[in-house]
Amino acid sequence: MRLQVVSADEGGAEAPRGRRARDPEVDAELLLAMARAGDPRTGAALFDRCEGAVNRLVWRVLGADEAHDDVVQQVFVALLAGIKRLREAAALEGWVVVVTINTVRSEIRRRRIRRLWLRSAPEAIELAEAPGPSHEARELLRRTYAALERLPADERIAFTLRFIDEQPLTAVAAACDCSLATIKRRISSAQARFRRHAERDPVLAERLRAGHEGRDDGPA
Repeated sequence: MRLQVVSADEGGAEAPRGRRARDPEVDAELLLAMARAGDPRTGAALFDRCEGAVNRLVWRVLGADEAHDDVVQQVFVALLAGIKRLREAAALEGWVVVVTINTVRSEIRRRRIRRLWLRSAPEAIELAEAPGPSHEARELLRRTYAALERLPADERIAFTLRFIDEQPLTAVAAACDCSLATIKRRISSAQARFRRHAERDPVLAERLRAGHEGRDDGPA
């Protein structure tokens, strides 16, 4: 079964762009050398090189979250703290993805624990207004992320990377630092959970039915 829900782009939600002029990207080898030498420019160079990828991943998993910038900052704190331990420059991009996903996973889990402790309703998802896309598309995206809020962290991440960010299974497994078999199980479980929650929402339920009736590619 393949769930056709909505992409962040379809809903008019684009990852926030940098807030300052970007310097030329530093070569990965040079970046690691700077980090190992304690060069004070390492943080700025790391941000310039990785800001786009980090912003996009946080946006895809959390949606247009009001704490987006805080989470991105947490990611870069973790990246800067760990970059000296990176052995090969060729592994930089993959390592950045794993650190970003781990940071987002921790944030999701903290929120779930906080909600259980306070016995409160799930936090509202605030969507940024974007020019062009219709209100209906933004509303569909809001409802999608509201349903995703109810999934366990690992399943939510696997689901969003696979169906919202549209990454291949191998890339999702690498981002989540687990085996292909494990990621397939998480996605299958996430699909089932998401469908149960989505079917309680008339708008999402209609979208799921339309996607099911329109697909012609067979089981995923």
